[in-house]
Parts: sequence; C-alpha cells; structure tokens
Amino acid sequence: MDLTPDQLKQLKDLGLDISNPLSSISKDIRNDQPLPPTLGQIPVGPVVSTRHFSLLPLLSISGLSLVSFGGLLLFKSKAETPSGQIPVSAPSPNPQQSQIEPTQVPKSIQHYLLASQQYFSSALAAQNCTGGPTCPPSNLPDLLNQSILTATDAIKDFPTDFRGYQQRGSIYLSLIDSQPQFLDSAIADFSRASELNPASADISRSLATLFAKKGDVPNTLAYLSRTVAIEPTKAQNFYDLAKLQQQAGLIPQALDTYSTLLPLISDPVQKQQVQTELSSLEKLASQNTSNSALPSPFTSPKPTGDGGSISLPDHPNLIQANTNQGLIIAAPATSPDISVTNLSASNSLSGTGILPANTASVSFSNSHLSSASQVYLTIIKGGTNQSLQVLSRSTDSFTVGLDSPISEPIEFKWWIVN
Repeated sequence: MDLTPDQLKQLKDLGLDISNPLSSISKDIRNDQPLPPTLGQIPVGPVVSTRHFSLLPLLSISGLSLVSFGGLLLFKSKAETPSGQIPVSAPSPNPQQSQIEPTQVPKSIQHYLLASQQYFSSALAAQNCTGGPTCPPSNLPDLLNQSILTATDAIKDFPTDFRGYQQRGSIYLSLIDSQPQFLDSAIADFSRASELNPASADISRSLATLFAKKGDVPNTLAYLSRTVAIEPTKAQNFYDLAKLQQQAGLIPQALDTYSTLLPLISDPVQKQQVQTELSSLEKLASQNTSNSALPSPFTSPKPTGDGGSISLPDHPNLIQANTNQGLIIAAPATSPDISVTNLSASNSLSGTGILPANTASVSFSNSHLSSASQVYLTIIKGGTNQSLQVLSRSTDSFTVGLDSPISEPIEFKWWIVN
C-alpha cells in the first residue's frame, strides 16, 4: 500500500523523510519488537533498520498529530513545535521535594465538647454496668480525667467560650457527692461560664446548686433569684426559691414567691400543697405586728464573680488513681430540687416541726436565738381547736407545746424574728 502525498508530507513535518515506497520498506521489516527510540530527538532521514516496527497511519486529533511506533505514542502540535522535534514533558520533580506538608486543621469547640462528653458517658456506662462479658474492663479515674483534660483543652483554645467551662464544671458537679474536693473547682468554672453567658438559666441554677451544697445561703438565694428572672415560667425554680426564703426567715419574700408560683402549677395535688404552704405563711406573717421590713441575718446577696475576675487554677483538678473505690458519678441530669446542705432547724430562721401524739412539748435548738428573739407558730395539720404556744425560750433553744397532750400529732410551722 502506497502512502498518499498528504501522508508523506505529514511524516516529513514530523521529521521523517520516507522517500521509498512503503512496499520497499516493508521488505526490511521483521516481526521482532524494536527498542524504544530516544526521547527528545527522532533521527531524520531514510529509516534503515534491521529491527521491525509497526507504522500505523497518521491521525489528526484537535491539531495534534499522532503516530505509533512499536506501541509508543508521540504527539506533535502543528502550530507550536518546530519541524524535526518532538516535545517531551519535563521530568517529574522529586516526590519528596514536591510533597506538600499537610495543613493542621484547628479543632472546633464542638470537637472538644463531644470528645469530653464521650469520655464522660463511657465512664458513666462503666460505672452502671453490672458485670459480665458485656462489661468491658475500664478505669473510671482514667476516663474521667480524659474527660476533664479534653474540656480543659477547649478552655485553652477557646478561652472566651462559656461552653468549655460549663462542660468541665458539669463533670466536677457530678463528682461532688463522693469527691467533695471538686466543689471549689466546679464553682470557679461555672462562675466563669456565668460571666461569659449571664443569660443562661442552666448555668445560674447549677451555681445555686453548688452554693447550696457548700451551705452558702446568700449566694444560693442570689443565683436562684437570677434563675427565676431568666426562666419566669418554670415552677421548680420558684418552689426552690420560696422554700429557701422561708428557711432563711424571709417570710414576706417567700409569700411573694409562692403567690407567683401558684398560677404556674397545673397539677391539682401540687397546687393544693402550695396553697396550704401559702396559707400557713400568711398566718405567720400576720402575727408580726411590725410594719417595717423584717430583719434577716443575710445581706442582699450578689452572685460571686459578677463584675470581677475569677481565679481559675493553672491545671485542672484531676482524680487520683487511688480514689477508684468509693468514686460515684451522679447522673448529669439537673437536680430536681435545691436545698442548702447544712441549713436545718438548728440554724435556719423558719422551719417545720411535729408535736407527737400524747406529748405535751417538743424542743428545738437554734443558733439564731437571742434574748430579743420572737418565735411565731402556726398549725398546719391536726390539733383542731388547740392553742399551740411557745412554752419557753433561751439563747439557744425554744420549746413548743400544749397545756395538755392530745391523742393526735400536730404539724406546725415556726418562725424566728430577731
């Protein structure tokens, strides 16, 4: 088969001058494969070789001429490449030199919080596992410390985001019942979170819970009052505040809180209980003839940390390995109610007492009594048509009773006014 003039011209443009007919060249061709030509330059002139190679017709693809020699594909741009040369791609650079160092992607606050919570959940699951093959071996202190350290990383990388402090404080809060040394650390974290997010009811209520565990009545009252202001429709907040106000001897304030709480309650049984409490406090208040505001041993409280800096430890408070025994993780749910740990009949200004059946009197010790103190009583249940009275009073106790005992118990409320 003879090449057409046009094909001969294309070969010549590629630097291949074939003057002999294809039939004469084919006589010198054997079937063994040729060695690949040297890249960069194809010899110009008549091709004389004892090695056989296949020559296929030229194809034109979008301005590129393609020719196949022994399986090697060569491309030539008609517009850019000078005659007699084949463009060769530049050698690939050293892979080690061209490799780009991976960019370190900054971790988000969500990454830290999720990881911390996962460690905490694993610790809680391990604690609640009752044993058997389904319970993997685990070390509670290690899991909890990893949860604390991950939350600490969130604080370090995002020091102005309240969520890191709230996460670490929540872990400490869950451990306080069995590890009371974490109380101050929890208060510090939640106080900082409150500074950064003062509109959070969850943070404010957590602080009230922590100060109640510490026995700090003023701050408990302050943070419960703030929680009520943030969530003015949540009944539990009002109930906790009213109880604490009553214990603190703040009867008028407790009356206001109970009055606000009453419309928020839909359950008829709970509504009746609150109504009974309100009525008994109204009787107590009516016995005080003073028109001035009632005195209280507590000054107007201001939440700790507001407007000032919180002293946070440089290193997180971690669990020691030897505390595994007796380590208890409380469920992370919000406490159903808030009561001050060390506030009882012995050091509160208001409380409830019972005069047992067939008993003439009952005594109460109280640190707030003085020679000028007045003790008021009102019967809640039992003792119909009976006149319950304060039989005696000293600087550290008072006695309540009847002239003659009766066959049923009497439940009553008392209130100390200094």
